[in-house]
Amino acid sequence: MNFSQLKLKLGAFNSYVFLFLASACLIYLGFWTGNNVYNEQQKEIISLKSSLRNVKVENALVNKQLNILQLEFDVLNLAQQKSFSEIKQGIDRESALQKDLAFYQQVMAPELSQQGFIIDAFNVEKSLSDRSYRFEIVMLQREKIKNTLKGNLDITLLGSEGGQSKQYSLQGLLVDPEQALVFSFKYFQVVEGELQLPENFQVEKVLIQSEIFQFNHKKGELLSSFDWTVSNSSE
Repeated sequence: MNFSQLKLKLGAFNSYVFLFLASACLIYLGFWTGNNVYNEQQKEIISLKSSLRNVKVENALVNKQLNILQLEFDVLNLAQQKSFSEIKQGIDRESALQKDLAFYQQVMAPELSQQGFIIDAFNVEKSLSDRSYRFEIVMLQREKIKNTLKGNLDITLLGSEGGQSKQYSLQGLLVDPEQALVFSFKYFQVVEGELQLPENFQVEKVLIQSEIFQFNHKKGELLSSFDWTVSNSSE
């Protein structure tokens, strides 16, 4: 039934009244529906905001806990590093003390060690010049009755150059060519000098030979070998 048929059946006035009431109902229904949807949306928004606040609070708590854990980890890490450092320093001190004790024991109490003359150490440090090194040779006498020992040192550097085995006499590599590698002592002596290595020559070992004299008489010969190890203190 269309509006014209309705108008003929109900009359013009009643038709307009009916149409007005129907429109009013539709408008009210639409308004009511829209209001309900709006209210539901507002409730959902309020719920989402509350959830968001809860998430932010939980996130803040988690971050706080993470910061506390990180701080505890950093403190433990620092404490561990300090402990390792103290342990290493203690080991280094003990090693140095034992070395010093052994050295002076050999000098002052030879009855506790093997009799004779020894080359105790060959120490090397890097100098400022390119391929230049400072060296020291520590010698001591391990006899109960110490008499002056004299002699010379014949030192050979063994290594490689250009992929081939090579050796050089240390005397020919001295920065001061006039320096004599000789010794004369009763207890101990340190012979020092500076050398410059040839280009591309890599040292591996140091061979030291010595003829020992006492009271101008040859007492014997000594052959010692050392690894070429550059001291860390020179780096």
